[in-house]
Amino acid sequence: MATLLCIIVLGSAAPLMGAKSASQDLPYGIGMQFSSSIWGLSYHQGFDKHAFQITVGVTYDPDPLWDSMLAYGVALDYQRTLYGHDFNEYLGSRLYALTTVAHTGEIMADSGSASPFEAKLLLGAGFGVEVLLFQNFSLPIEFVYQGSYSPTQSDITKAFGIDLIPRIGLRFRFS
Repeated sequence: MATLLCIIVLGSAAPLMGAKSASQDLPYGIGMQFSSSIWGLSYHQGFDKHAFQITVGVTYDPDPLWDSMLAYGVALDYQRTLYGHDFNEYLGSRLYALTTVAHTGEIMADSGSASPFEAKLLLGAGFGVEVLLFQNFSLPIEFVYQGSYSPTQSDITKAFGIDLIPRIGLRFRFS
């Protein structure tokens, strides 16, 4: 009886072992990405176990209550899937390593420095988990060690920095 049960379970699971995951079936994605250093609308494209994502964000508000009048950011991410699993047709997950390169800029509303413009170059690496919900929606959560360099900073001791940055997004996946 136990042998028959094993044959039935393994026989029904065999087609699933060769099946593509939802992240491979839906290689494109649009949505938003948010962190303390880069935020904006994002476009994601996957290629089997590799993926690229670009994020672009811009805000403009001349209100003096805000610190910056104009802020922008552009980031390019490379993701390499380490593990992926679909629990059923409505729920899946993906663990990935990532690297990122980004540029941000800001014009301060009331700057005490000689130049109101501040720019940063960012380079980072970390890990992420993408939760796939209802086949088309995904929630990427990432933790990235990020180094920054500000070429507009006059004090060289304040021009460099390293920080652990949590990032979160919401994405609609499609094929």
